[in-house]
Amino acid sequence: RYIPVNAPVKALCLHVAHDCNLRCKYCFASTGDFGQGRKIMPPEIAKKAIDFVIARSGVRHNIEVDFFGGEPLMAWDTVTQTVDYARSLEEKYNKKFRFTITTNGVGLNDENIEYINREMANCVLSLDGRPEVNDKNRVTPAGGGSYDIILPKFQKLLQSRGKDRDYYVRGTFTRDNLDFAEDVLHIADQGFDSVSVEPVVSEPGAPYSLREEDLPQIFAEYERLAEQ
Repeated sequence: RYIPVNAPVKALCLHVAHDCNLRCKYCFASTGDFGQGRKIMPPEIAKKAIDFVIARSGVRHNIEVDFFGGEPLMAWDTVTQTVDYARSLEEKYNKKFRFTITTNGVGLNDENIEYINREMANCVLSLDGRPEVNDKNRVTPAGGGSYDIILPKFQKLLQSRGKDRDYYVRGTFTRDNLDFAEDVLHIADQGFDSVSVEPVVSEPGAPYSLREEDLPQIFAEYERLAEQ
């Protein structure tokens, strides 16, 4: 494949964890391991990715790095070592790193909340909406719901997050909740004012898959949400 030699690389999405502590039924990543087996990216590999983006970014000053998975909190040592390594090179190479982390929230605690709010310019928090909606598809390995586990942790993160630190709560709507405006409003009622609820991407035929005959109801729901 032809790759333009002079095209600067300005962003990385690092899959630091091919593993997850949830088993979401609609997961595009085969419940976290992308069909490749459960594994964690070693810090040395992530640091080489930082070296790569610095070398290929040309004169570009700002570089974006997103920690993704699976669940990146399961690779927390890799995340922190990578951030610290990148920060140590900023002045030398005249770069500024902007970090994002996407998390399901299960592994949040006081220590990593403080670190995320200090170092991550953006964080994406996964929650589908109302408890019964979230817990139908976003389940633990034992099959239980995740809403009661993660909501208080997301609220705690937000309470200590600075106004200059971006975030959004990201949900997925499926055929199980075609009235997804109610889920957007529910998330907002929990104290979150930055929300993105998006349609599921799935193989046709799954019980939660959206179908062509659902489109009129989906369009009407977007209109209802816009009015709200």
